[in-house]
Amino acid sequence: MFEEKEKKTQEVQGVVVQLQHFSLHDGDGIRTTLFLAGCPLRCRWCANPESWEQTPLKAPGTGKILRRWMQVEEILSEVRRQMIFYRASGGGVTYSGGEPTVQLGFLRSLVDAMSHLGIHQAMETCGFFSWEAAGDILQKMDAIFVDVKVMDPLAHKELTGVDNRLILANIKKMSRLNIPLVIRIPLIPDVNDHEENLKALADFIRNQVPESSVELLPYHTLGLEKHKQLGLQSPQYGYRPPTHDERKRSAAIFEKAGISVICY
Repeated sequence: MFEEKEKKTQEVQGVVVQLQHFSLHDGDGIRTTLFLAGCPLRCRWCANPESWEQTPLKAPGTGKILRRWMQVEEILSEVRRQMIFYRASGGGVTYSGGEPTVQLGFLRSLVDAMSHLGIHQAMETCGFFSWEAAGDILQKMDAIFVDVKVMDPLAHKELTGVDNRLILANIKKMSRLNIPLVIRIPLIPDVNDHEENLKALADFIRNQVPESSVELLPYHTLGLEKHKQLGLQSPQYGYRPPTHDERKRSAAIFEKAGISVICY
């Protein structure tokens, strides 16, 4: 019975953007980051627009594969070859995207298979998902990274296409799992780095998820070229990376609130 179930799991497939080995910024140690296709948000600053949809895709004009079908067994085969690096460094596998919970069946099969191998697992999520549908998967993680863009729900909808009420509710639920939780905030000058927004974020974290820490992720322009390649109109023109002083000022708001913060 177990062998039959394992075989069915291995035959499950999903659409993958990239399998990135030797990742160092997606959790502890040396990791493999698995970028799954599909995302319910359309963040204006998105650096990975190729991850938005769930259909296989080749880059126009180049033929480069941007999204492709992969079976669980294909991924496990790659991961097994990396396990020596996970063990030596305290690393593992991180699910990212896109938004990994978009492909729930595929993600659940991957998580169960990695658990069977004893691999440390982390997830990077936008937080916009049904807890009833995905909560069991979150419970199996060893670490969770979740984005918070802005606190005002109307501004959040304007900037990402959805408001943030479901996201904030899910973050509160994540905090009750007793799993290390990191709040990631994309830092974009004149978009979400103003004092009012950052103080509201700090208040939410301090009062609702006090055991979590914060990572400030400075905006970069690497997504602009991808938008061009995909024939998409990018809303990022005019955006710029934050200066050293702007990053320092933003980090100080969280430090003053007693929140552990890292700013890259």
